[in-house]
Amino acid sequence: MRVALVQISMGLWRAPAGDRSGQSKSYGHVPYSVGMLQAYAQVHARDQHEYAMPVHRRMPVAEAVERLRGFDLVALSVYVWNVELSLAIARALRAVEPDTIIVLGGPQVPERVEPFLAANPFVDVVAHGEGEITFTELLDAAPDRAWDTVRSVSYVDGHGQVVSTARRERVGDLDLLPSPYLTGVFDQVMAAEAEDGWVMMWETNRGCPFSCTFCDWGSATGSKVYRFGMDRLEAEIAWMGQRQVGFVICCDANFGMLPRDVDIARAVVAEQARSGYPVSLSVQNTKNARERAYEVQTIIAGSLNTVGVTISLQSANRDTLTNIKRRNVSSSAFEDLQRRFAADGLYTYTDLILGLPGETYDMFADGISYVVANGQHNHVQFFNCSVLPNAEMGDPAYQQQYGLRMVPQRILSVHNAVEPADEVAEHLDIVVETAAMPPPDWCRAQVFAWLTDLLYFDRVVQVPLAVLGRRYGVPLRAFVEAVTDADPTTSPVIGGVVSLLEDHARAVQGGGDEYLTRADAGGVWWPPDQFALITLTLDGQLPAFYREAEALVAHLLEERGLDVPPLLLGELFDHNAAVLRRPGPARDGLLMTSYPIDELYQAVLHGGDGPELAERWTTSSIDRTTKPLVTVSAWLAHLVWCHGKDKRAYLSALRPAGISALRPAAPPSNLTKPRAKAGSTHGNR
Repeated sequence: MRVALVQISMGLWRAPAGDRSGQSKSYGHVPYSVGMLQAYAQVHARDQHEYAMPVHRRMPVAEAVERLRGFDLVALSVYVWNVELSLAIARALRAVEPDTIIVLGGPQVPERVEPFLAANPFVDVVAHGEGEITFTELLDAAPDRAWDTVRSVSYVDGHGQVVSTARRERVGDLDLLPSPYLTGVFDQVMAAEAEDGWVMMWETNRGCPFSCTFCDWGSATGSKVYRFGMDRLEAEIAWMGQRQVGFVICCDANFGMLPRDVDIARAVVAEQARSGYPVSLSVQNTKNARERAYEVQTIIAGSLNTVGVTISLQSANRDTLTNIKRRNVSSSAFEDLQRRFAADGLYTYTDLILGLPGETYDMFADGISYVVANGQHNHVQFFNCSVLPNAEMGDPAYQQQYGLRMVPQRILSVHNAVEPADEVAEHLDIVVETAAMPPPDWCRAQVFAWLTDLLYFDRVVQVPLAVLGRRYGVPLRAFVEAVTDADPTTSPVIGGVVSLLEDHARAVQGGGDEYLTRADAGGVWWPPDQFALITLTLDGQLPAFYREAEALVAHLLEERGLDVPPLLLGELFDHNAAVLRRPGPARDGLLMTSYPIDELYQAVLHGGDGPELAERWTTSSIDRTTKPLVTVSAWLAHLVWCHGKDKRAYLSALRPAGISALRPAAPPSNLTKPRAKAGSTHGNR
């Protein structure tokens, strides 16, 4: 038979400009899942078959159909980012090739299969669970279409009845599954479509001992963890170097869980030292084995970590974790790892999900404050809770229990060009209301998350908030809500930002797009926090924003009865404004403060208190020449880099400056001077 395989990615992945891999190169995803199917079938199928080069990139439906015409069997691997396009291709293919057998597999094939088959009658058979053996059995059964001889499939029989065959056991000896990398399955596609490079999906084991209700990982693989052999993995690591694979995404659910994961990490590092590849190894960190997780991530961070260490907390509330079946995940392990990574200066980011069952607005906001107080000053990755068909959260009974309401939201790639809408859009069902978080509270929580990003993790006012939070015990929530609830008549710029975010939250709640765009900002999709920063900067509103923010914080401190020296407060804001990177001349600045602001700030970032809180004349040079951002376009590219690689780069680096450098005949124009004790001017920026 002539067989065609289809596994469509979201498109080319673009590495942030400035990576060691090059200036904003594009990388294609190797179609690993269908490669595994082909590699097994080539060895174990009863007959030999002819395999086409896989269809693995988004393209117009007509173009895909033309590539798939004339094949006896077409198998499509579907997940959330490709299911609608894959179904559109299958539908159109059926119209012109009525005798082609169309097979669907992958995580988006629902266990509750009857409605899916009824809605897609052009699909002959769907496969459930692990696909390698099932696909080979389908090939053997295809000449007679004897689907009842194949385990783990569903189909509509000649009487119009849905038939689901008995499920097969998982593959226990994973080395029975040949490697598509080592057997040359991808040689043709990698030679024909080299582009700038490739993203390689890589398994070292299968299985997940956790059963989080929002995740279809555990339900797809079961709880027991099976391993690929080390000989195979070492050969695949050598293959990464030989093929100059830029980026490797490890598909393990809990890398670092097994003792041998330390050896695997070291082997990848050794290959990079030998060949220069891969550039990056991205892993999903293990959830409970804290010592091994710390060792593994430290190894990777030394040379292979381009996006930071993931702290997959999801929620800081114990009741919420119970609702999503994560109580067997140790929160103390996350807390300990966060503190240790912060002390080491390793870049981390924490995953939190908005809209989890049972979590109120108060729980969500307090959870963010808790994460920051525990030492997360780099980045919180906020996700809207999404519902996947084979996760427990996809069960209608579960949704009814917790009052979940979802809307479909178009899937967009952040920082990609705003182009005409795709011929076929992909959507993700996101939770926009729960029994614990009614619609107004969900919108408020969404705005809270975006403001946290803007104010704290985009570093617009992180310096004062971090120092004041540590020194005076004010939780981040209090600062963010002071901004959220600001009177727009006295804080018009802040009020405008809040109004923008509130409007967007309501739009998202109605199914609107996740991101925003404006014509003078590169014509790309921006996350709401960066969009707000761009608006403040391009519209010349940042100085007023700083004045209003300082006034709000001063009022908050006064309400709490905290005696913060006005000079210290003013210089915290002055310092932050001076070092925030924005478009401007490539000329270093000079910064004078009466308090050691940067020492205080850096101490917080590393988990300490810093020097005594006393006046001490401090001078620094602001580095604006090493990586100048002279033009708006250069600054926008820098924002993309910060979002994708390291948010610490929102702020300019500081160097010590001698006193003599600050005593020319006339004050230099690039000098940010210390404030007078009498009050605040915000005029020396």
